[in-house]
Amino acid sequence: MAYATLLVTVGIIAAIYALLAIGLNIHWGDTGLLNFAHAGFFAVGAYTTTILTTPAGSGLLAERAVGFDLPVVVGVVAATVLAGAVGVVIALTSVRLEGDYLAMVTLSGAEMIRLVITNESWLTSGAQGINGIPRPASGAFPLEAGGVVVGYDLFYLGLTLAILGATFLLFRRLSTSPFGRVLHAIREDEDVPRALGKRTPMFKLKSFGLGAGIAGLAGALWAHFFFAINPTMFLPSLTFSVWAAVIIGGAGSYVGAIAGTVFLVGIRQVTRFLPSNIPLSSEIPFVRLIVIGAALIVVLYYRPQGLFGDRERMAAGQSMEGE
Repeated sequence: MAYATLLVTVGIIAAIYALLAIGLNIHWGDTGLLNFAHAGFFAVGAYTTTILTTPAGSGLLAERAVGFDLPVVVGVVAATVLAGAVGVVIALTSVRLEGDYLAMVTLSGAEMIRLVITNESWLTSGAQGINGIPRPASGAFPLEAGGVVVGYDLFYLGLTLAILGATFLLFRRLSTSPFGRVLHAIREDEDVPRALGKRTPMFKLKSFGLGAGIAGLAGALWAHFFFAINPTMFLPSLTFSVWAAVIIGGAGSYVGAIAGTVFLVGIRQVTRFLPSNIPLSSEIPFVRLIVIGAALIVVLYYRPQGLFGDRERMAAGQSMEGE
């Protein structure tokens, strides 16, 4: 039973991280935008829904002066919209930048967000974080149907997988639409769509807003599952983990984004339960990073396009030809 509960929890984590990877994929895989602010958008979503759905003073030290105690649905929708808006604001300051310059601006934006949530205790409870975050429909579980007991975690896994599936289908369809083809043209050579009269900065803003919004949605789902959040959950290392998933799976491939996420989450969770009496057991966190780094090197050496990069683009091209 304990193993089943663990697998369900790992599945929820993987689904939430896969949403993050899908959001980053539209930035980098479809549009070629080097975004390092993803952890910041994740934090905006988590804190937005938390502030809206909890009463004031629900931080660990009861410092927080702002809280609205609204329904969870309102918090999740607002988290998605506000994270998307923050993405657009950051993009407005950097939309004409490319490469390393864009990376520096977006990374700085993520750090600014983290510093705000760390220091503005009246709003976020600061470094102590916020607890007591409500779970949607938690009062209805456990639910017994036909002799089968469905626990809350299993329900939440189904909910996150349904949201992930809908997001995957939407973004994959968007990638093969006229809008998506303009994004691909920007990725390959921005001068070409610009010469054809396309307002490329506007397309970049839309791409940034969409990807950031999905990251905010992931943050909201994270907050409502784990009851509590604090600034240490939103370090830059989170962004780099999502980048690793997208690169391993294949930039531009939404199937690859999910597959890369499952691979990385699998490594993280398996190494957490290695026996403590094995050699170098105290170094397991560092071994985990070495394994992820080695996987990146192997994939980039043998399949620079990622595990699913070519296949999905070819399939998309064939479907467009059929239309």
